Amino acid sequence: MNMKYLPILLLMVLMACSKKEHLDTDLPGLGGETWDKGPLDFWLDSNFVYPYNIEVKYRFDRYELSLNKDLVPILESQVTPVMTTISKTWVQPYIDEAGATFFKKYCQKQFVLVGSPQYNTNNTITLGTAEGGRKVVLFALNAFSLDDKPGVREMLHTIHHEFAHILHQTIMYPVEFKTISTGYTGSWNDYSLDEALAKGFVTQYARSAPDEDFVEMVSTMLVEGKDGFDEIVDSAPDDGAAKLRQKEEIVVRYFKESWNIDFYSLQTRVQNAIDNL
Repeated sequence: MNMKYLPILLLMVLMACSKKEHLDTDLPGLGGETWDKGPLDFWLDSNFVYPYNIEVKYRFDRYELSLNKDLVPILESQVTPVMTTISKTWVQPYIDEAGATFFKKYCQKQFVLVGSPQYNTNNTITLGTAEGGRKVVLFALNAFSLDDKPGVREMLHTIHHEFAHILHQTIMYPVEFKTISTGYTGSWNDYSLDEALAKGFVTQYARSAPDEDFVEMVSTMLVEGKDGFDEIVDSAPDDGAAKLRQKEEIVVRYFKESWNIDFYSLQTRVQNAIDNL
């Protein structure tokens, strides 16, 4: 290389490296997206962040969700009704029955609210997911209405289902629970509810795995209440009904021995809260 051209080349490189351009673009998640807190944010702080250290995210954040799904944000007008319902029918019953210290220690620490359902390739719809016992994503909330009692119970089923996961991941339920029913399968959605009940599964999804079976029992018993659960048991064939009663006994015993919680009292509190919505 001819050394007499080296200073010129260095000057060209330095000039290229020092060139600056201003990009007038917001980059969400990289410090480019900011907003001022409004009344809804202050309400969430007062009712969830400060008392329980629970973060509620309602502004759309793609990186909190599956990147390969088409989803829409929750309407701001839906946030307060959804979170008020959760507070009355999940937070308060557990605090009244087990105490604030218990709830603060084990409750999920983040809720992510999504307006639309999450559609899956196996022709199912995801209404809620949980990650690491700390984050819960709730879907289909733009359709939430207090007038739609089945829809309200469905959302609450998701909340109680995910919280029951936290409990059994902290203290495992009795291993005998796993031996009551046979027929766990990853293709649970290919079978009817009647087929599930005949094998002693309270829902179709309970067939997917023993852990799911356990938390489906907990959430169904709480959200449907004693009368509702008894109706489910009565609709099952004798063998399936007997297995459901065995599972019920283990759930009640687990809550008492592991957490010193009277499950039937908690069940009553949840039902009273739902009835008073």
